[in-house]
Amino acid sequence: METMYYIQVNNKGLKQNLAIRDYETRHRSDFQTQFCRTDTFEKSIINLGTKLNNKLPNYFKNFENLKSFIKQLRVFLLQQTFYSVDEYLSYV
Repeated sequence: METMYYIQVNNKGLKQNLAIRDYETRHRSDFQTQFCRTDTFEKSIINLGTKLNNKLPNYFKNFENLKSFIKQLRVFLLQQTFYSVDEYLSYV
């Protein structure tokens, strides 16, 4: 939850797919992930945070208010009960 909060607050340097493509796509509100050559960068908070944030349902990506985002994220994570990051990333 803290990683997704960090990405929501510090997303100024991240590019969304909407800024790259001129046409409407299903994942237009997702952040673009970067190529990882090293294991250190693959596990960094920026890279892992973008992956975690992209797995959120679409209604989370439209929140303008940070407090409502955190409240809804907490409810979502408590209802789903993920036991590991890998389990969350395999969530569909």
